[in-house]
Amino acid sequence: STTIKLISRGGDAFELPYSAARLSDIVVKSADEIDGVEIPLPNVGKHALKKVVEFLKHYQDDRMEAIQIPLKDNTFDAVVTQQWYQDFVKGLDQAMLFELVTAANYMNIQPLLDLANLKVSFLLSGKSAEEIRSILNIPVMTEADEVRTREEHPW
Repeated sequence: STTIKLISRGGDAFELPYSAARLSDIVVKSADEIDGVEIPLPNVGKHALKKVVEFLKHYQDDRMEAIQIPLKDNTFDAVVTQQWYQDFVKGLDQAMLFELVTAANYMNIQPLLDLANLKVSFLLSGKSAEEIRSILNIPVMTEADEVRTREEHPW
């Protein structure tokens, strides 16, 4: 089977079958000549890319069931019923979860993006505005900032 190497921001290489990597649109678009090709991913760190590769390899053999919208339940485990995919995001700390969202978005890997975003949404569910601001590292806005923002972005 043809393999490719995905290169992280720091230059770390991760090899995997092209058949697994092609779930990423950026891989498909970058792989003019497949055999032994190296695809640089300057927006993806080593640890996030390691998790992405783990996801891609598993997904090739055991596809994740699509996440139904609207959600069929109000707990993560009831929405994502496949144990491997539950465990894949459950063990991640918050920083890695957000890195994974960014990597999946950059690499255009829709199932991984859906899974990571779902986990983030359950992480934020039931939290106060202050708690969400803290989790997402959103600065507190002054009253003048709020007024300016509402004028610039009328909803």
